Amino acid sequence: MSGVIDALTRTPPDVIILDIMLPDGNGFHLARRIREKSHVPIVFLTAKDAESDRITGFELGGDDYVVKPFSAKELVLRVKALLRRLGPEADEEHESTMRRQLSGSILEIDPATHRVHVDKRELTLTDFEWRILAFLARNPERVVSRNAILGECLEYMHDGSARTVDTHVANLRGKLGDHNWIETVRGYGYRFVGISP
Repeated sequence: MSGVIDALTRTPPDVIILDIMLPDGNGFHLARRIREKSHVPIVFLTAKDAESDRITGFELGGDDYVVKPFSAKELVLRVKALLRRLGPEADEEHESTMRRQLSGSILEIDPATHRVHVDKRELTLTDFEWRILAFLARNPERVVSRNAILGECLEYMHDGSARTVDTHVANLRGKLGDHNWIETVRGYGYRFVGISP
Protein backbone atom coordinates (compact mmCIF):
# COMPACT_ATOMS: atom_id res chain seq x y z
CA MET A 1 0.00 0.00 0.00
CA SER A 2 2.89 2.37 0.65
CA GLY A 3 3.77 2.14 -3.06
CA VAL A 4 0.33 3.49 -3.95
CA ILE A 5 0.70 6.40 -1.52
CA ASP A 6 4.17 7.20 -2.91
CA ALA A 7 2.83 7.15 -6.49
CA LEU A 8 -0.08 9.35 -5.46
CA THR A 9 2.36 11.92 -4.07
CA ARG A 10 4.63 11.85 -7.12
CA THR A 11 1.94 11.97 -9.81
CA PRO A 12 -1.51 12.94 -8.49
CA PRO A 13 -4.24 11.25 -10.58
CA ASP A 14 -7.52 12.83 -11.68
CA VAL A 15 -9.51 9.98 -10.13
CA ILE A 16 -8.81 6.69 -8.33
CA ILE A 17 -10.79 3.53 -9.13
CA LEU A 18 -10.33 1.32 -6.08
CA ASP A 19 -11.45 -2.28 -5.58
CA ILE A 20 -12.45 -2.95 -1.98
CA MET A 21 -11.19 -6.57 -1.99
CA LEU A 22 -7.51 -6.26 -2.89
CA PRO A 23 -5.20 -9.28 -3.10
CA ASP A 24 -2.77 -7.69 -0.64
CA GLY A 25 -5.07 -5.71 1.59
CA ASN A 26 -8.37 -3.94 2.12
CA GLY A 27 -9.52 -1.15 -0.18
CA PHE A 28 -11.26 0.65 2.68
CA HIS A 29 -7.96 0.78 4.62
CA LEU A 30 -6.15 2.09 1.55
CA ALA A 31 -8.87 4.72 0.99
CA ARG A 32 -8.42 5.92 4.57
CA ARG A 33 -4.67 6.37 3.96
CA ILE A 34 -5.32 8.14 0.64
CA ARG A 35 -7.71 10.55 2.34
CA GLU A 36 -4.97 11.49 4.81
CA LYS A 37 -2.87 12.74 1.87
CA SER A 38 -5.31 13.80 -0.83
CA HIS A 39 -8.93 14.62 -1.70
CA VAL A 40 -8.65 13.04 -5.18
CA PRO A 41 -12.03 11.54 -6.21
CA ILE A 42 -12.37 7.84 -5.36
CA VAL A 43 -14.70 5.39 -7.12
CA PHE A 44 -15.08 2.13 -5.18
CA LEU A 45 -15.54 -1.16 -7.05
CA THR A 46 -16.88 -4.12 -5.13
CA ALA A 47 -18.92 -7.29 -5.17
CA LYS A 48 -20.38 -6.22 -1.81
CA ASP A 49 -23.76 -4.59 -2.33
CA ALA A 50 -24.89 -4.30 1.30
CA GLU A 51 -25.97 -0.81 2.32
CA SER A 52 -23.52 -0.93 5.26
CA ASP A 53 -20.60 -1.36 2.83
CA ARG A 54 -21.80 1.55 0.67
CA ILE A 55 -22.16 3.70 3.79
CA THR A 56 -18.62 2.77 4.86
CA GLY A 57 -17.32 3.76 1.44
CA PHE A 58 -18.95 7.19 1.61
CA GLU A 59 -17.92 7.72 5.23
CA LEU A 60 -14.31 7.20 4.12
CA GLY A 61 -14.69 9.95 1.52
CA GLY A 62 -15.64 7.90 -1.55
CA ASP A 63 -17.35 9.77 -4.38
CA ASP A 64 -19.08 6.85 -6.09
CA TYR A 65 -19.66 3.13 -5.48
CA VAL A 66 -20.00 0.61 -8.32
CA VAL A 67 -21.21 -2.92 -7.59
CA LYS A 68 -20.01 -5.91 -9.62
CA PRO A 69 -20.94 -7.10 -12.11
CA PHE A 70 -20.92 -3.87 -14.11
CA SER A 71 -20.21 -3.00 -17.72
CA ALA A 72 -17.06 -1.17 -18.76
CA LYS A 73 -19.30 1.42 -20.42
CA GLU A 74 -21.11 2.14 -17.15
CA LEU A 75 -17.81 2.61 -15.31
CA VAL A 76 -16.47 4.94 -18.00
CA LEU A 77 -19.68 7.01 -17.92
CA ARG A 78 -19.57 7.29 -14.14
CA VAL A 79 -15.93 8.43 -14.18
CA LYS A 80 -16.66 10.94 -16.95
CA ALA A 81 -19.62 12.31 -14.99
CA LEU A 82 -17.48 12.66 -11.87
CA LEU A 83 -14.69 14.45 -13.76
CA ARG A 84 -17.20 16.67 -15.53
CA ARG A 85 -18.61 17.81 -12.19
CA LEU A 86 -15.11 18.63 -10.98
CA GLY A 87 -13.88 20.16 -14.23
CA PRO A 88 -13.25 23.84 -14.92
CA GLU A 89 -16.07 23.93 -17.43
CA ALA A 90 -18.67 23.41 -14.72
CA ASP A 91 -21.23 26.17 -14.41
CA GLU A 92 -20.25 26.69 -10.77
CA GLU A 93 -16.96 28.18 -11.92
CA HIS A 94 -18.75 31.36 -12.99
CA GLU A 95 -20.55 31.91 -9.67
CA SER A 96 -19.24 34.39 -7.16
CA THR A 97 -18.10 33.38 -3.69
CA MET A 98 -20.97 32.76 -1.29
CA ARG A 99 -20.55 34.23 2.20
CA ARG A 100 -22.83 33.09 5.00
CA GLN A 101 -22.87 34.07 8.66
CA LEU A 102 -24.04 32.24 11.78
CA SER A 103 -23.49 33.35 15.39
CA GLY A 104 -20.55 35.53 14.36
CA SER A 105 -18.88 32.74 12.36
CA ILE A 106 -18.27 33.27 8.62
CA LEU A 107 -18.55 30.51 6.01
CA GLU A 108 -17.09 31.20 2.55
CA ILE A 109 -17.86 28.92 -0.42
CA ASP A 110 -15.92 29.59 -3.63
CA PRO A 111 -17.48 27.75 -6.62
CA ALA A 112 -14.58 28.67 -8.93
CA THR A 113 -11.96 26.89 -6.82
CA HIS A 114 -14.17 24.49 -4.83
CA ARG A 115 -12.66 25.89 -1.65
CA VAL A 116 -14.57 26.27 1.58
CA HIS A 117 -13.41 28.29 4.59
CA VAL A 118 -14.93 28.63 8.05
CA ASP A 119 -13.45 31.67 9.81
CA LYS A 120 -10.46 31.52 7.42
CA ARG A 121 -9.89 27.80 8.13
CA GLU A 122 -9.93 25.80 4.89
CA LEU A 123 -11.95 22.58 4.88
CA THR A 124 -11.20 19.46 2.85
CA LEU A 125 -14.47 18.15 1.40
CA THR A 126 -15.32 15.24 -0.86
CA ASP A 127 -17.09 16.02 -4.13
CA PHE A 128 -20.48 15.02 -2.73
CA GLU A 129 -19.96 16.99 0.49
CA TRP A 130 -19.07 20.02 -1.63
CA ARG A 131 -22.16 19.63 -3.80
CA ILE A 132 -24.49 19.21 -0.82
CA LEU A 133 -23.07 22.23 1.02
CA ALA A 134 -23.20 24.47 -2.07
CA PHE A 135 -26.75 23.33 -2.88
CA LEU A 136 -28.01 23.98 0.65
CA ALA A 137 -26.17 27.32 0.95
CA ARG A 138 -27.79 28.51 -2.31
CA ASN A 139 -31.16 27.87 -0.67
CA PRO A 140 -30.81 29.31 2.85
CA GLU A 141 -33.72 28.89 5.27
CA ARG A 142 -35.50 26.62 2.79
CA VAL A 143 -36.29 23.03 3.78
CA VAL A 144 -34.67 20.68 1.26
CA SER A 145 -35.80 17.06 1.08
CA ARG A 146 -33.42 14.11 1.05
CA ASN A 147 -34.83 13.17 -2.36
CA ALA A 148 -33.94 16.62 -3.70
CA ILE A 149 -30.38 16.19 -2.39
CA LEU A 150 -30.18 12.72 -3.96
CA GLY A 151 -31.32 14.08 -7.31
CA GLU A 152 -29.45 17.40 -7.39
CA CYS A 153 -26.22 16.45 -5.64
CA LEU A 154 -25.78 12.67 -5.84
CA GLU A 155 -27.56 12.20 -9.18
CA TYR A 156 -28.94 8.83 -8.03
CA MET A 157 -25.63 7.37 -9.24
CA HIS A 158 -25.11 4.76 -6.56
CA ASP A 159 -28.53 3.48 -5.55
CA GLY A 160 -28.63 6.25 -2.99
CA SER A 161 -30.91 6.19 0.01
CA ALA A 162 -31.92 8.56 2.77
CA ARG A 163 -29.20 7.02 4.92
CA THR A 164 -26.60 7.82 2.27
CA VAL A 165 -27.62 11.48 2.38
CA ASP A 166 -27.58 11.45 6.19
CA THR A 167 -24.05 10.03 6.18
CA HIS A 168 -22.74 12.74 3.86
CA VAL A 169 -24.44 15.46 5.89
CA ALA A 170 -23.06 14.04 9.16
CA ASN A 171 -19.54 14.07 7.72
CA LEU A 172 -20.07 17.60 6.45
CA ARG A 173 -21.30 18.81 9.83
CA GLY A 174 -18.22 17.35 11.49
CA LYS A 175 -15.98 19.33 9.14
CA LEU A 176 -17.97 22.58 9.52
CA GLY A 177 -17.19 22.67 13.23
CA ASP A 178 -19.14 23.72 16.31
CA HIS A 179 -21.89 25.81 14.70
CA ASN A 180 -24.98 24.00 13.46
CA TRP A 181 -25.04 25.37 9.89
CA ILE A 182 -27.34 22.56 8.73
CA GLU A 183 -30.48 21.76 10.71
CA THR A 184 -32.35 18.47 10.46
CA VAL A 185 -36.05 18.79 9.68
CA ARG A 186 -37.37 15.53 11.08
CA GLY A 187 -39.06 13.26 8.56
CA TYR A 188 -38.25 15.50 5.61
CA GLY A 189 -34.71 16.73 5.09
CA TYR A 190 -32.41 19.63 5.94
CA ARG A 191 -32.32 23.41 6.23
CA PHE A 192 -29.23 25.64 5.87
CA VAL A 193 -29.50 28.34 8.53
CA GLY A 194 -26.56 30.63 7.71
CA ILE A 195 -27.56 34.03 6.34
CA SER A 196 -25.86 36.54 4.05
CA PRO A 197 -23.78 38.96 6.16
